[in-house]
Amino acid sequence: YSAEEVAQHSTVDDCWLIIDKKVYDVTSYIPEHPGGMNIMNNAGADSTEGFKGSQHGEATFAYVEEFCIGNLK
Repeated sequence: YSAEEVAQHSTVDDCWLIIDKKVYDVTSYIPEHPGGMNIMNNAGADSTEGFKGSQHGEATFAYVEEFCIGNLK
């Protein structure tokens, strides 16, 4: 996916994130996100820095892979 394609998915009803040059569709996870709507801080954009913050443990890095839909061009 291109960054432009990802940017088109930036709402609570259609939310994609870029993390380490991979694209994730986290739309279905938003209601479960322990950090509430913070997941929307970089909706449709690169969320690598925020994702790798101290608030996420090692298990989170593996868990997020189930939402991976492809790679960033």
